[in-house]
Amino acid sequence: MLKNANFLCEIGTEEIPAGYLQPAIESINKTFTQQLTDNRIDFDDILVMATPRRIAILISNLAEKQREEEAELKGPALSAAYDAEGKPAKPLLGFLKGNGVDEKDIFKKDTGKGAYIFAKKVLDSKPAVEILPGIITGIVSGIPFPKRMRWSGKSIDFPRPINYFAIIFNGNIVPFELEGIPSSNKIRGHYIRHNKMIPLTDIGEYENLLKENGVIVNQLERRELINSELRKAAELCGCVLSDDDTLLDTVTYLVESPFIVNCDFAGEFLKVPDIALIAEMKEHQKYFPLHSRDGKLSSKFLVVSNNPATPYIKAGNERVITARFSDARFFYTEDRKAKLADSVESLKSVLFHKELGSIYDKVTRMQSIASAFVQMTGLAGGVAEKIKRAVSLCKADLNTAMVFEFSSLQGKIGRIYALEDGEDSEVADAIEDHYRPRSQDDKIPEGMVSAAVSIAEKLDNIFGSFSVGNIPKGSADPYALRRQANAVVEILIKNEINIPLRELLSKIAPAYKDGENLTGQIMEFITARAKTIFTGSGFRYDEIDACLSTNYSDFTELYRRAKSLNTFRQNEKFSAMLLGFKRMNNILSGFRKDNAAYSLAFNAALLKEKEEKELFAFFDSRKEEISRLIAESKYIELFEFLIQGKSAIDAFFDKVLVMDERTDVRDTRLAMLEGILSGFSGLLDFSKISDK
Repeated sequence: MLKNANFLCEIGTEEIPAGYLQPAIESINKTFTQQLTDNRIDFDDILVMATPRRIAILISNLAEKQREEEAELKGPALSAAYDAEGKPAKPLLGFLKGNGVDEKDIFKKDTGKGAYIFAKKVLDSKPAVEILPGIITGIVSGIPFPKRMRWSGKSIDFPRPINYFAIIFNGNIVPFELEGIPSSNKIRGHYIRHNKMIPLTDIGEYENLLKENGVIVNQLERRELINSELRKAAELCGCVLSDDDTLLDTVTYLVESPFIVNCDFAGEFLKVPDIALIAEMKEHQKYFPLHSRDGKLSSKFLVVSNNPATPYIKAGNERVITARFSDARFFYTEDRKAKLADSVESLKSVLFHKELGSIYDKVTRMQSIASAFVQMTGLAGGVAEKIKRAVSLCKADLNTAMVFEFSSLQGKIGRIYALEDGEDSEVADAIEDHYRPRSQDDKIPEGMVSAAVSIAEKLDNIFGSFSVGNIPKGSADPYALRRQANAVVEILIKNEINIPLRELLSKIAPAYKDGENLTGQIMEFITARAKTIFTGSGFRYDEIDACLSTNYSDFTELYRRAKSLNTFRQNEKFSAMLLGFKRMNNILSGFRKDNAAYSLAFNAALLKEKEEKELFAFFDSRKEEISRLIAESKYIELFEFLIQGKSAIDAFFDKVLVMDERTDVRDTRLAMLEGILSGFSGLLDFSKISDK
């Protein structure tokens, strides 16, 4: 219960869909807070609670009236405020009248963009009870519900009819009426067990009074109770309850007072694939499946009821699930009359996109992407054949009766059917895995077959969407392309797949409208997601930019470089050596900016200073070793190797002037720096390294 609550607004309704309530709670909390702040009405806390049949807003220490405040009002520019005779002109007169201030209240102020007229005004302090009705009316009309309805000829709309308002402030009823629905101090108990209007005389007793009348109004308390009782019931059954926060959230908003009902279904249904039975229980009926200690699906399940368990409630739920499972068994039996592969041809009749063709066309494009992937990664024949087979079957379950009934089973039921048909286990796994990650918390596909098919799926989605103009803008991303681009990078990194993605995109581009011109844009789009992944791994922004700005597109290799750079940079000598490389790069870049085509001639005989000779000798004698370490991705060894050159780099910049007045000496020194940096040109962009 909210301490010191002195305001309550309960909106009593018919049963609101469960999925509407949590977003509504968040919206109401945000809007009410903003409205009170804008109206200068002080308060401590707001608590918004909801059940299927009520939305309650509690506020603690809500002020009785608006806070007094002096406002500074901006008027017209000084140049427009007065006429030629120095008298107030129309702009100033309108400002004075519109804000209810006198000429004596105004003053001039320079804003930095010219002089303007300002006025100070003490804002009115109205009673809160005069303002609250307007806020409540705005809340009722402004909650972003997915769907609304009108009822009984009223002009207002809401997801379900509103039956009453209970609005109390400091012990008194707030005068309020909306479309003939007045406010009072009465709240309703549980709609079956305590279906009556109950007077509330003390807001502090609100939650307790509802509990006495069969309602747990606080959704957090209700959720915790449901979770606790489900686990107790599962334990008593000798079973295990799997965590499912989404289902738990849903049933929390289906009941006002939860009771757990233990139910059973016929064991013969266990011959149907578990995932179909579980989908039926969770998606259609909001039941909680149970598993035995060894992980197998049990014939027992739990129901969260809004009323105490009775034999009738138990029998009713068991009767419903029997009918639903009978349908699932029928769908499964029908599907198994043919092999999964027999459904591939039928995908020609399933539209993917009006401009991109059928699902069969999509699979054909995925085969081309997978073929290019196999070629570029040099995969052996056996793995390549598995990838080809997995791509051909990955969408075949879309035309099955089971997926038609349960869209969430796409890929999952395909995997089961493939295994039953005797397909290779890696092929079967790839059929399910190619949709992954389905959410932020889902796992990344592992293994080359699953990885290849998943990448083919996502690259086709991205390229296809871009080619028809469905490109994410701002926060809008209806086809979840950012998540899919993110997944492409994560799959490559997690499976340590080395492939230049830009080259792969170029190979597959001809299959899409204007594909060649889209390649660069898509590469930038995916690189932006790679930056997010690298940042999430704890790499510094300059380390990420130094790696990703090299125009190299093997993200696995770039990740290794960024990780090695981040790890070894803790060494102060190495960090200082990096800045030495940056200094080389800055000098050379400054010269090339004005002399892009100038040919630098290196003449070792012109190296006269001890420090420049030592710098040249250090890198010249180690060219092959540096190249080998880079080629073998041994970045830690490379950095340990390079740190030996720190003293030579420091001494060179302390003692030698690169931009010597003698052109041949200058060119030799610049050519030496260019030669040193050229060995690292594809490794790091030293200009991106921060001095801090």
